[in-house]
Amino acid sequence: MYQMRVIYSFFVLLFLGNCLVTMAQEEISQDVKVVKEYTPTVSDAYKISYMPQLGDSGTVKPRFNYHILSTSVATDYQPSPIEAAKIKTARKEYLHKTYLKGGVGNYSTLEAELGYNILANEEYVLGLQVGHISSLGNITLEDDNTVDAPYHNTSAGLDFKHFFDDKTLLVNMDFDRRAYQYYGYQTLSPEGAYVLPNGELVGGMHYMPEEDQRLSLFKATVGLYNNEADVRKTRYNANAGIESFGTLTGVNQFGVLLNGQVHKPIDNIGLRLDAGIEAYKTNVPDSLGPRYTFDDRSQLLVRVQPSLTFNFDRAKLRVGMLLAGVIDTQDDKFYVTPDVLGELTVVEGIATVYAGMNGRVSINDYASMMYENNFAAADVNVKSSVYGLNFVGGVKGNFSAATSFSAGLEYGLFNDEHFWVNRSFSTREEAPGLNAAQDYGNIFDVVYDDGSLLKVHGELLYRPKESMNFALSGAYYGWHLDEQLEAWHKPEVELALEGNFKVMENLHALAGIHYMGERWAYDVTRDDLSKKLKGVVDVNVEAEYFFSKQWSFWVAVNNLMAAKYYQWNGYPMQGFNARAGIIFSF
Repeated sequence: MYQMRVIYSFFVLLFLGNCLVTMAQEEISQDVKVVKEYTPTVSDAYKISYMPQLGDSGTVKPRFNYHILSTSVATDYQPSPIEAAKIKTARKEYLHKTYLKGGVGNYSTLEAELGYNILANEEYVLGLQVGHISSLGNITLEDDNTVDAPYHNTSAGLDFKHFFDDKTLLVNMDFDRRAYQYYGYQTLSPEGAYVLPNGELVGGMHYMPEEDQRLSLFKATVGLYNNEADVRKTRYNANAGIESFGTLTGVNQFGVLLNGQVHKPIDNIGLRLDAGIEAYKTNVPDSLGPRYTFDDRSQLLVRVQPSLTFNFDRAKLRVGMLLAGVIDTQDDKFYVTPDVLGELTVVEGIATVYAGMNGRVSINDYASMMYENNFAAADVNVKSSVYGLNFVGGVKGNFSAATSFSAGLEYGLFNDEHFWVNRSFSTREEAPGLNAAQDYGNIFDVVYDDGSLLKVHGELLYRPKESMNFALSGAYYGWHLDEQLEAWHKPEVELALEGNFKVMENLHALAGIHYMGERWAYDVTRDDLSKKLKGVVDVNVEAEYFFSKQWSFWVAVNNLMAAKYYQWNGYPMQGFNARAGIIFSF
């Protein structure tokens, strides 16, 4: 019956789409070949930033991505520390190939970065970067105990592009290493006795993880796409890559990824095919006692997504479907979901409305789960998430040459979405079981559930002049789950206001106010099994002053109001955080 409803909905939308395309317009596409150093600026096109994620510590390679949300996006929120961004300026360009960045801050923070770029070349572009940031500070937990919370992050990357006459070759390599400790608050007692599934009693100390943890990830990708700017000709791109991931606990994962896309226009109709393969193999230790229970895992996702696109005077319509198969050591599944999107230009250059439905299948591989929550248990169970039917609709456009906007609504039905909960333990007096557990640790498990998600989002970009722009964004998430009491660690509301300013010729600044609403954590020590994590307002300011074309001074202040908040239950983040340093370019 469910399949019949999906098929019926699919053909109803096809009929509505055919009514819509009577008012369409020709699509314009441009491919740009970059052959010199690029200083990003914000154009008048539709481009609104995604909501920045809340946090308080920095990395060495930040990126900002501004664009309008016209189709369905992933809604799995991942709280992480606010990043200190390197200011991008509109001052006179000096084509230095190399830069050195260094800085210090409170929480005994040290930061260093080295970059090398070759941009002024007609045949290729090369960028190399390596950086490190360390913090050795202390953090006070909810029981008022102060603990060490050090972290050490090292990253390196290579980006290379070679421009041929009719195509471009891309090579990308990235390395990331994170070292940190499980410092979070827990009710698990080292002296307590807890029941194993077989009824045996084990001391709490045997359930506690080793204090130190380390994640290491290497990625390498090779891609090729044709430099075809004429929309009447075939365009394609393809890439292949590998991933290697390991932890200090002894878990290792190897992955292979293949993706490609081809678009063949025939008059006002386009034939498009997207396809991809993701394969992961995870090797685990033999045993680490009662603390972890490991299982070897292998996962394979095969995805094929054919579609037809129709372009008319004032509208566009895409009609297709997603066919995906997941082969897993736990279970094998096959999915078919529709992929339909229509756009109608209501007022040329002012407003466009869109509506459609689609679906997606995502492999939650071991590496992605550990990077999403660094404090996840080393034997965390991973499972693919499926949004079989996702409805989208909204409007986007420009109020003026200086103002762009977007507003949209999404409603999706999902299976096996994951939510993070503290690993819990049954005490000696109680029988084993979820509701009988009376203590929790500072490592996290995932629980999976089916349900629906309503997302309402809006974004506004205002640029009164070239040297100043503001971005306002907000989103509401309405989760409805079949079994779980709450959408653990997911916020209901997110709001952000950001501004980028050229204060004077040699002084540039970036400021932001971010609000993350209340969240809920699963707490087995409470009668209602839930704990409220308060909402938080975070204020951040960063500035860079240029002494000369080679020397500049930067300062970044994060969590200006010293708000205390929890990224994950039991893990408070750093409070007022300030760093400063110099940059030398040559």
